[in-house]
Amino acid sequence: MDFDFFNIDSSEFDIETYIRMLIAIAKADKDNGPAEFNYVRKKALALGVDYDLFLETTDKDYQLTKKRVSRLTAFMILTDAIVLASMDRNFSLPERQRVYTYAQDLDIPRKDVDELESIVQGFRRLNRQWQSLVKAA
Repeated sequence: MDFDFFNIDSSEFDIETYIRMLIAIAKADKDNGPAEFNYVRKKALALGVDYDLFLETTDKDYQLTKKRVSRLTAFMILTDAIVLASMDRNFSLPERQRVYTYAQDLDIPRKDVDELESIVQGFRRLNRQWQSLVKAA
């Protein structure tokens, strides 16, 4: 089950900014490894983006200061930032603070980030239920 709640054909969704931010987020945490980068690679390939080129040309300090992104793009970035930060099932305080900083840069209030975290947790619960149901057959 993929965690995607949007139409990639929407004119409000900025694919390049989305992928560059995910790469920057993955690179920003020294503890990130193959699982996190493979997650971003999968997103990039699904969106038709040259992951290797973007990986090479995006550094961990990539910023959104030059342009404003849509609320849809911001929410997708933040949702995946939460997913990346919690892949080890430990969304630590430093990781949470980093996500709040991204949210502030994207002009998204903390209450919305907390709601996104709740959605991610709910999705994971549903996914576990799904897997359990499928395996029970």
